[in-house]
Amino acid sequence: MTNRMSLGRLIIYVILVCGSLAMAFPLAFGAVGSLCNLAEFYDRPWFPIPQTLYLENYRIMFTAEFTAQADIWRWIANTLVRIVWYTMITGAIAVLAGYVFSKLRFRGRDTALMYLLTSMMIPGIVFWIPTYVMMARFPGVGGNDMSGQGGHGLVDSWPALLVTGWVNVYFIFLLRQTYYSIPDDFEEAARIDGAGTLKCLTAVYLPMLKPVLTVLVIFQFVAIWNDYQWPLIISSGNREIWTLALGFQKMLLIGAAVKGYADGTGVVDYPFSFAMAVVATLPLIVLFLRLQSYFVEGVKGFAIKG
Repeated sequence: MTNRMSLGRLIIYVILVCGSLAMAFPLAFGAVGSLCNLAEFYDRPWFPIPQTLYLENYRIMFTAEFTAQADIWRWIANTLVRIVWYTMITGAIAVLAGYVFSKLRFRGRDTALMYLLTSMMIPGIVFWIPTYVMMARFPGVGGNDMSGQGGHGLVDSWPALLVTGWVNVYFIFLLRQTYYSIPDDFEEAARIDGAGTLKCLTAVYLPMLKPVLTVLVIFQFVAIWNDYQWPLIISSGNREIWTLALGFQKMLLIGAAVKGYADGTGVVDYPFSFAMAVVATLPLIVLFLRLQSYFVEGVKGFAIKG
């Protein structure tokens, strides 16, 4: 039995190591590729290995010629505004809805929850065109009359980047499962002391929800930081409200021009794009390292409770 367990554990470890290497390969490829010049990168297509460290890809991003054409700080600020907004809104809705679906008893509760969970089976891309049409025909704004005709509505404006996606069903389910793991005795004791529902949420439950809320913050930060498709659809015509992910497309063209590749040759400067990706990933790495202990505790606890 001991030999079987040891062999089984060895097989599991081998599978986990191979899986980790497979997932880490694109990251290593991009990081090492960002240190290559264009010739070295195309000479070794399977895995680029620089003969000497080529830091020009990083230096270009901080030159006056590059920053004068790329409004990086505005794009970062726009992205951070969306991150703060969506973290607060989706977090508040998830905390309240999770409480409702776990601690309150009412007719149709489980049916409503199943309805929400069913929506997770529908790909998000299905909603993009209908949502765009709704934004474009929003009545009374952007030159539209009250029937939604005559103008552009909320397209290419800030509200279009902030009014969609408030309800995250996964976060609601995550909070619901966490609430289930907390005994009702805590709330009953608080209510005996005269606390209302809002006081129970803020004083009793929120301190216990800190690990899972950290998971929510990290997931939402990564999702909004990398969000490209929706800003491209709804705001590509207004450069002042571009997000960082959308600005990357412009930054690639600027970098190619600075390096002299924008001459119609069709050369794709992958090393420079990898360098930008490395720089853009650094805030995510710092955030994860700062919140790592809470993140692991939250994910581990959810795995046990679920």
